[in-house]
Amino acid sequence: MEVPYYQTFGDKTNPALLLLHSGGMCGVEWKNQIEEFKKRYFLLIPDLPGHGKTLLNGKEFKISTLAEAAISLLEVEKIDRTAICGSSLGAATAMYISLKYKEKIAAAIFFRMSYRKNIGAYQQTCKMAEPEYWKKYGMHKWLSEIHEPQGGKNAWEEVIKRVQKSLNPEITEHNHKLEDFQNIDFPVLIISGDRDPVSPLEDAIALHNTIKTSSLWIMPDTDHITATNTWRSDIFSTEIMRFLRSKYY
Repeated sequence: MEVPYYQTFGDKTNPALLLLHSGGMCGVEWKNQIEEFKKRYFLLIPDLPGHGKTLLNGKEFKISTLAEAAISLLEVEKIDRTAICGSSLGAATAMYISLKYKEKIAAAIFFRMSYRKNIGAYQQTCKMAEPEYWKKYGMHKWLSEIHEPQGGKNAWEEVIKRVQKSLNPEITEHNHKLEDFQNIDFPVLIISGDRDPVSPLEDAIALHNTIKTSSLWIMPDTDHITATNTWRSDIFSTEIMRFLRSKYY
């Protein structure tokens, strides 16, 4: 697997922390967390395949493609074990890695993504795959800039469509069962908004009850809007650091 474009921050002698962005975004999603996280961790922040500066180069856009790219990054950097934090599609990728490459994970944070894909959640994903959704929030110009390497000013529209297709319940690789997580024995933090249609509250609670080493953080009055770069960004950083440090990582 080709190594994705990525950036590193912090001292490489510190424990590693791999940050996986959400669908339609790129590594810059984590910009508000870098200064705090790099004080204690060696940060690895890729643009996942089909996003930002990392091209697919003929490969199929699916969860396993994203996961294998992240694993190739760890191999290049000679990282044996890492904490991993994924946001939305990045969390789906983090779950895949946690299940298939368990030996490489010291701790995991699954942020705003259910362990499974259902029709209701997919319908919300479809809404977010419409260009008008992003234009409504004034984010289309920014998306156009970060995804221009994918094929020009309008490439961002194809980027978000690929994300939608990869999460189609009929074909997606992201459709786990609770029992798949029963053997996870490293610390896990599950983060969900109390009204997030992509990460239903009942799914977050069920996953928490299944993973015996997990903690659960429910954000009040929160839908699927990311907490990493809103007014909650400082709180988000603090909680991630608190979780990792409390687990001696």
